[in-house]
Amino acid sequence: MKAVTFARATGVAILLFASGVAAARSDDTPPDSICSVVGTAQRYVGTTVTVRGVASTEGKVTTLSDTQCAASLSLSMDDNASKKRDVSAFRRTVGEKGVKADATVFGRFKATGDAKAPYGIDVYSVRDVNELPAAEGG
Repeated sequence: MKAVTFARATGVAILLFASGVAAARSDDTPPDSICSVVGTAQRYVGTTVTVRGVASTEGKVTTLSDTQCAASLSLSMDDNASKKRDVSAFRRTVGEKGVKADATVFGRFKATGDAKAPYGIDVYSVRDVNELPAAEGG
């Protein structure tokens, strides 16, 4: 009787541990490439995406680009997003003149109607921001 109870308790503990590990992994969605998202843009418009690229700001416009395919996305960070610590730190980092940073951006993919940057992302969060030396980042 004790062996059966122990086996059930052990089985439940293993199941809970395994589901916890799976849940932790699902939080870290691997980023898509900007090239693949822009290449099949109609599939992504209106959905949330996680992409990684090089961010920079020119004037008041922040973009995320990928030198592999020369694609770029405009990044919109509204007041609500800017209140988040990760987004405000990202904005400060790339807001300085000439600063570029490698970053993973999560947000809603949208068509902008702008010929120069036809697609953009409404930024919800930013992670893994690494400032690049002036010579890097394309």
